[in-house]
Amino acid sequence: GLGIRDDPVVHERDQAMEIFKETVEFENGRYIVQLPFRKSYNELSDNYSLAKQRFQGLWRRFGHDSELYQQYREIILDYSEQGIIEEVKTETTDNELKRPVYYLPHQA
Repeated sequence: GLGIRDDPVVHERDQAMEIFKETVEFENGRYIVQLPFRKSYNELSDNYSLAKQRFQGLWRRFGHDSELYQQYREIILDYSEQGIIEEVKTETTDNELKRPVYYLPHQA
C-alpha cells in the first residue's frame, strides 16, 4: 500500500516489556527478570572436568604460596557474599537448579 510500516524497534520494545511483566520475581531482596534474548541458543558444554582440572592446579600452587591462597580465599568469599557466585554440589543437576550450570574455570 502506502509504504506505512510498523516500526520494528517499537515492536521489540513491546516484546521486551511483555517478557519483563511475565517473568519479574522478587527473591531474597533481589529482582530476577528474564532477559529478552533470542530463544535459539547453543547450550554451553559440560565443562566440569576442565574447571576441576584447573582448580587442582591452582590448589597445588596454594600449597607453595600461602599468601596467594589467602588473597584468593578472600576474593571467593566476597563474591559468595555478594551473590556473584554460589556453591553447586557435584551431585546437583541442572534440572534441580531449574537453570543451566556452568563452572567457571579460572586461574589466580
